Amino acid sequence: MDQQCFDRIYETTYRPLLKYAIIHLSDPTDAEDALQNVYLAFYRRIERYGHMDVLFPKAFLLKMLKREIIECYAERQKRPLRPLEDVSEDRLTDDLTFEDGVLDRALAQDILAEAKRLPRETYRVFVLYYGYELSVSEIAQELGMGTEAVKSRLFRGRKAIRQYLMADDVDAESGR
Repeated sequence: MDQQCFDRIYETTYRPLLKYAIIHLSDPTDAEDALQNVYLAFYRRIERYGHMDVLFPKAFLLKMLKREIIECYAERQKRPLRPLEDVSEDRLTDDLTFEDGVLDRALAQDILAEAKRLPRETYRVFVLYYGYELSVSEIAQELGMGTEAVKSRLFRGRKAIRQYLMADDVDAESGR
């Protein structure tokens, strides 16, 4: 397999396939993992059999991605819920204490959990903006909506999460 051919296929298909994976998997990390599994399987397949029989690489990869998403959901059904992993001190920067790192991670997990409660479109916009650092116009183009709709969803998502965090702070201060 010509590496340039694979690189060209990867570059032209990555963003639309990532978008598809994010839309169909609720966890952005699962979406990235699923997509990377697809590209690895595709690379191995074309190393073994060549790429001449793959006339439409995007359609071929999309079919593989759909199977990977199904497998991901099946795997989720099999695995029991596990407690959150401990934060190790070596993963924290020098200027942070261990406690600060734990609090930052807990806050990030709270924000992500609250973001998952947002309406589906708002959640996708939120993840693409903050998780993948896409611009408003890039998100609008990827999701096929206007930039004002993207801005509105970002505003509503931030507002909902801010209200949740402020309510949580009030509860903590009042000792509830």
